[in-house]
Amino acid sequence: MHSKTQNDDMGIKNQTDEELIRRLADGYDPALNILIGRYKQKLFSFIFKYVQDQDVAYDIVQETFIRVYTKAGSYKSEFAFSTWIYQIAINLCRDRARKQKLWQLVSLETYIGTDSQKSFTDLLEAPLSNVEELVGNRNQLRVLEKEIQKLPHKLKTALLLFTVEGHSQEECAKILNVTAKTIETRVYRARKILTKKIPINFEG
Repeated sequence: MHSKTQNDDMGIKNQTDEELIRRLADGYDPALNILIGRYKQKLFSFIFKYVQDQDVAYDIVQETFIRVYTKAGSYKSEFAFSTWIYQIAINLCRDRARKQKLWQLVSLETYIGTDSQKSFTDLLEAPLSNVEELVGNRNQLRVLEKEIQKLPHKLKTALLLFTVEGHSQEECAKILNVTAKTIETRVYRARKILTKKIPINFEG
């Protein structure tokens, strides 16, 4: 019996997310630990960019996994687990923002100029604007950050998932339960709004 339990614990690490959530729904709690290990850092990165508060981000990550545990039985196999867990996290971010008015999506200075993350140019890529000079102007970056905070939730979430997190239009569409075309439109609208708000000489 002991050997069987050991083999089961070792084998579970090789199971897919979907297999693990089904095991969790059946009452096998160790499956949750594997899912936490796979998604904790990804979720924290996404949530922190949204709320811009480390403690709040940790709280939402924890609450996300609590929801995964308590709602495991409601998971539908036609959706990828990654889609489902991101939907939970996004809903919690939106709810927290509504309650506490935390409408900060992302601090641009946390990723501008780094090699490992998206640059400001990636956010407002051609042909919408020429932003090379803007990158080094912190005052203008602060203006942009404030304007990002003012974007509607749907536009901000699409912008974050697509341009910062690097999800494809199709992945974003699944997470937000809309079409890929809708994602394209939302990202375009967000960029267009920002380019109109930023005080920059587009003539170069």
